[in-house]
Amino acid sequence: MIIHPGAEARTDAEKAVVGFLDDWGPGAWPHMRDCYDHWMTEDVSWENTGSPATKGKQAAMDFLTTLHDTLEMEYCTAELLNIASRDNLVLTERIDRVHTADGSVAIEIPIMGSFVVADGKIARYSDYNADSPIRERFPRHTH
Repeated sequence: MIIHPGAEARTDAEKAVVGFLDDWGPGAWPHMRDCYDHWMTEDVSWENTGSPATKGKQAAMDFLTTLHDTLEMEYCTAELLNIASRDNLVLTERIDRVHTADGSVAIEIPIMGSFVVADGKIARYSDYNADSPIRERFPRHTH
């Protein structure tokens, strides 16, 4: 994971979010599922721009599998540009890179993310980005 100067995690909540993002990859596809399983609470709420919100870890894992299938996503990496927090709320500005099985970058996505951390795990995860580049690059990804 690339962390820009000034975006280093300082609080426990920030450290949990950076740990989650760093754990994405590189790695083979089951690694992403293991990462989400490890870092998310059982009742996690996850929402990405242009996709239906999920509630609960199983729904999040199902959506992650959809991303694997429709984006040809083997794993992701994050470049953390900025981070800010108040209590257990963490905001990130980052560039996420979706990698295919051969390690190449399928797409780079500038994202603003909002996380709520509870007991060191992600309880709420919302990413805000323009989804049109994703839909253009991956026509099978309809939601």
